[in-house]
Amino acid sequence: MDYASIPLFNLMKTKLSFLSERQQVLAQNVANADTPGYKAKDIAAPDFSKILAGTQGQSAQNLPMAVTHEGHMMPVTSGGDMKVITRKKTDELNPNGNNVVIEEEMSKVAANQGEYTMALNLYSKTLAMFKTAIGNPSGGG
Repeated sequence: MDYASIPLFNLMKTKLSFLSERQQVLAQNVANADTPGYKAKDIAAPDFSKILAGTQGQSAQNLPMAVTHEGHMMPVTSGGDMKVITRKKTDELNPNGNNVVIEEEMSKVAANQGEYTMALNLYSKTLAMFKTAIGNPSGGG
């Protein structure tokens, strides 16, 4: 069975992809906490309601794809809406021009990890439910 043809799975994969990319950006912020002039970055969250609305009655092959180079293609699991943005508002600005507050970043990292774990558990439980429904509870061939 091709689970990619089910919009719910594509939505969950997009969420996991977003959270994974966000974790990388947040880790960069933590790593550059003392870099002069570094501005904290984040990932703009895709509009999941728009993605879901766009998949109603469509197959996964009709979801929008984005390319950054003519030789590169984004997988169907990503809506292509994930863009790195520089945070405009922060509570502090260091004398060296850096606006990374390590406590805020670590709080964001922890919250992001919790969301990722929740989405991954939802994905695996849904997959297990589908496998049980089609008579293959072990998931084996």
